[in-house]
Amino acid sequence: MQKAHKAERSRGQILILFVMALFVFVGMVALVIDVSWYWVSSLRIQRAADAAAMAGAVQLPTNPDGPGGAYILALAEAKKNGYPDGGSITITTAQEPTVTGRRLAVTISAPVDTFFMRLLGINQIMSTRNAKAEYVLPVPMGSPENYYGVFGEVRGLTETSTETVDVITHPAGDSGFTVAASSLGVAPVAWTSTSGTLANAANGNDNVYAEADADGDNQQWSNFDLLNALNPATDRADDVNGILVELTDAHVTSACAGASIQVALSYDAGIHWTTATANNRAPATGDLGPSPSADFNIGSTTSMSAWPLASPSHIWTGDDLGNTRFRLRLTANIPCGSGPQVRVDRIRVQALYDVTRTTPTVQTVTRNLPDADLKGPGLPCPGVLACSMADGVDLNARGFWGTMNTEGAENVNGDAYQPFYDDNTSDTNTAYNADDYYNYAVEMPPNSSGGSVYVFDPVFCATSVNRGTGDRWFAGAGDPVSSFFELYDTKGTLYDRDDDGDPIATSDGLFRNTVASDTTMGGTTSGSPAQCRYNTDSTYGDGRDFHNKWYLLASGLSGGPNGTIYRVHTTSTDPDNVDAQKGTDGENSFALYVNTTGARIYGIGAMQAFTPLSANGSTVQSEFYLAQIDAVHAGKTVEIKLWDPGDTNPLRASLEILVPNSGGWSSVPLDYTAARGTTNGSAASCNSLRGDDAPSIQTNVGATPGTYNGCWLTITIPIPSGYTAEQDGWWKIRYSMNGTGTSNDVTTWKVAIRGNPVHLIIP
Repeated sequence: MQKAHKAERSRGQILILFVMALFVFVGMVALVIDVSWYWVSSLRIQRAADAAAMAGAVQLPTNPDGPGGAYILALAEAKKNGYPDGGSITITTAQEPTVTGRRLAVTISAPVDTFFMRLLGINQIMSTRNAKAEYVLPVPMGSPENYYGVFGEVRGLTETSTETVDVITHPAGDSGFTVAASSLGVAPVAWTSTSGTLANAANGNDNVYAEADADGDNQQWSNFDLLNALNPATDRADDVNGILVELTDAHVTSACAGASIQVALSYDAGIHWTTATANNRAPATGDLGPSPSADFNIGSTTSMSAWPLASPSHIWTGDDLGNTRFRLRLTANIPCGSGPQVRVDRIRVQALYDVTRTTPTVQTVTRNLPDADLKGPGLPCPGVLACSMADGVDLNARGFWGTMNTEGAENVNGDAYQPFYDDNTSDTNTAYNADDYYNYAVEMPPNSSGGSVYVFDPVFCATSVNRGTGDRWFAGAGDPVSSFFELYDTKGTLYDRDDDGDPIATSDGLFRNTVASDTTMGGTTSGSPAQCRYNTDSTYGDGRDFHNKWYLLASGLSGGPNGTIYRVHTTSTDPDNVDAQKGTDGENSFALYVNTTGARIYGIGAMQAFTPLSANGSTVQSEFYLAQIDAVHAGKTVEIKLWDPGDTNPLRASLEILVPNSGGWSSVPLDYTAARGTTNGSAASCNSLRGDDAPSIQTNVGATPGTYNGCWLTITIPIPSGYTAEQDGWWKIRYSMNGTGTSNDVTTWKVAIRGNPVHLIIP
């Protein structure tokens, strides 16, 4: 009995334990279910926060409404994913203060309903999830500054203008015979007049005589107007060639042996006189008899030897013939006592002298200007290179010109996207895209205003490839070339051009269908192109006026409170006639400039560069900015795609990529592959070319087409995890060339970071 009683009690205890264990097990299951539900719901909240952050980040930082626009997009995206802001759900958004300002933080707090926890009085559990997303703009290319495509020296520049210049001539000045206008009362005044006043006695052949009746009597005459041949506005008298004095009807009233009239000249109003000698006196008695009277010529218009000066020595000039300086003196020589008189009816003087005539003349003037680094558009005459070379701001040489090939060019000439054909007559270029290429971002800083965008040498004007910007026809000289420049407001979305709307500025047709050549810079005369040589004045009345000048594309740009990004679009395809340029095979180069402090301009998506480089038997190197890689990309991979690079015939060429560091830049190993990208028969067979950890890439071996002619060269470079973007993150490319001659390399460049431009920031 005792044993049975114990067994019954054991069974009762087990039942109780089982019930208690079951209760615990069910509670555990309930907890697992509720926790799992909470975890799943939190993942949904995290995904909504991630989506909201990525949706809003694309509006940072340049939305004209500030970060508010980004916040609105983020809230809308969260609502679309089931989490509207309000009530028990709270959403916070914030633009994080990073260097780029393009990072958005989103926090969503939302309740998660429970199931079994309700038995414990827990109906909801709050879940809070954070997300951060960053919008990475297209990689800036080619320039860290407020100008793009500035090669450096503008070579072979000439200046031609229609202007007024002083033309100097040297005609002979001949006064002809002139008479005195006055007789000067200088002591001793012994001469008188037979009729009327003495001043008028000797100025006409009229038998009214000036006379002297005593030996040594003298008289001075002046105001002969010997410079009457001069135009005071244009002429200056120089050296005097000769002076001739004529005495008409000179005689004595009675016989007087040795009677004569002596003549002397003064160049300084009577202070110094020439010496009276046998060569400048009237002849002896017999010639000065009472009948007949005599005319005497003393001196010569071709010599001053008849008028010697005792002292000081003096070279007569035109100034000495002026009415206030030139004087003539007559002295009576009457050695026979009283009675006879010396008479002269007329005194005339003729002077011959050199003249320097300065005549203002309107004519065309051409000057050779020295090779000089290009300067920005200056004041007070913006848009004129002659002014900008003197007054514009200094621009650093960057080693290449911006450029674009025409729609009818062959794509093996370095342009991947503008040519419509592979070989300029057939086989459509599959990469042709006149809408997306080429584009340049213009960043206006916050609160800036008065921004202007200029284009240097926007018009096509054929030159030698190493003169000016190197515009040229590849073939078909004389075919019309068109270039178009447009400016858009990107609304802060560089990847989305649908919201850009119509251009806010455009060159319209100013540079359409230009057939022009600058022969002073080596341009061709083939095809009879019009002249477009550089002028200091706008004389053509069309787009040629901007050859080698700055053209104002847009003005009045502002940055707004958060900065604004504009887009310059360049193309050779005529928007009004997309087929117009398909028969033109050429290249037009240019530079871009924005005038605002703190602004910058750079290539986006892709850019095309023209690099005219020369070598003379030695190795030359050219470095220029490739792309700006921010520190946020540490650990990722840079992909560099070059179309037709380093086609430097006749020079050998290799390229390196330089990565910034604290001390400057250093070359890095390259992984690369190549692929032929055209059906053009001139393209190289490059598909098998590849390399790993190569120190450099050989692109040309000399006087041959380039190794990558008509090929895409793709270079990949891992970015170290500790990359800190020294030198503002700007990477460079270096060309090393040797040989003799000038290369004309045109290359299309693309640089991108592998991955989505809008990405989450993982803690």
